[in-house]
Amino acid sequence: MEFMAQVRPIFQPIVAGHKHADQLISLAGEPWMTDLLISSAFANSAGVSAVSAALVPVAGNTRAFIGVRNGSTTAQAAAALLKLGIQLYGVDTATRSRIFHPKVYLASTANRSRAIIGSANLTHPGLYNNIEAGADLELDHADASDKAFVDGFLDGFADLVANHPLHCFPITSGRQIVDLLKQGLLEDERNPKTQTAYGAGKQGAQTSKSPIALPLTAPPKKKARKPKPPVAGGGQTTVSAPPTFGQLVWVKPNLPSSDLQLNQGSNVPGVLRLTQAGYQVNGQTIDQKTYFRNQVFAQLNWTYDAAKQKDVADVPISLVIAGVYVGDFDLSLSHKPAWAAGQGNYTTGLHWGGATGHIKQQGLRGRDLRLYEPANPQSRFVIEIN
Repeated sequence: MEFMAQVRPIFQPIVAGHKHADQLISLAGEPWMTDLLISSAFANSAGVSAVSAALVPVAGNTRAFIGVRNGSTTAQAAAALLKLGIQLYGVDTATRSRIFHPKVYLASTANRSRAIIGSANLTHPGLYNNIEAGADLELDHADASDKAFVDGFLDGFADLVANHPLHCFPITSGRQIVDLLKQGLLEDERNPKTQTAYGAGKQGAQTSKSPIALPLTAPPKKKARKPKPPVAGGGQTTVSAPPTFGQLVWVKPNLPSSDLQLNQGSNVPGVLRLTQAGYQVNGQTIDQKTYFRNQVFAQLNWTYDAAKQKDVADVPISLVIAGVYVGDFDLSLSHKPAWAAGQGNYTTGLHWGGATGHIKQQGLRGRDLRLYEPANPQSRFVIEIN
């Protein structure tokens, strides 16, 4: 039966009667469909429940790709999809620099397809209440451009499965879902710990995965400026609210094992070496021998340790690893000009102290470390490893 390709807008809830849930239910009920693909950055159990009755009859022909390690997708959503009998994949980019974000719902057969593409996630707000925009497309495979449009998505997801198995992996059992929850890749609706798309949970920062190997465009560098004095903290605390990032003041790319205390059996101290690392301010490469002591951390309360002949100070740090805020730490700094002679030409070091357990991870080797000044006088410095 021939049909004409159509495009219909979805503008929920601005246009009366527009709900992504209704469109998705209609899509899953197409009598001609032989394959259904669901892709959503975030998912929760209420979102799955909203369309589950429509998915039951076609579950055997359905694949779902959901983002994990994003502070939003829940274990309950994964369990609900798995219970339906859907072929389920989790997508973990293992980096804060990108998250899995496509919202695509695609029903296909040999000669036609129907796609809902837009901003709506597989969550109750995304399907009903958020201001979401999308397009409902009927596509005729006899038209070369329509066929290429569909193949572009199908081939893309096939590539994700075939070429990135560490980052796009099948979820096949309840035990696996529990493990993903414990690792912090999924959230628990009974005890939410995150507040942002990047995640503010206390779990999930430890990973042996390198970031997914896809092209990445870095944001432009901002000019560094002198930090305002932070407020000294009183011991290690872990809080639920994510930190506020101030001005970027240093980047150390390609972190070596020594900075992460991964050189087992060596005498390398638990210190992040604050080196030059090619970092520039106002077009000039920094002088690491003075930059950190006299500019970045100038307003800390420095004292002189006569016994060790070095300056020392405490610095309040918020730590973000692989997109997850792991907590606040009061760490210490050491500055000794004599180190420049034989310690890799660095004079200032940050002692990891109570944060050691978080940074001593093989999966962090080779990543970039960024140091941000406090966003305001009540904030902490932020270290991000990503």
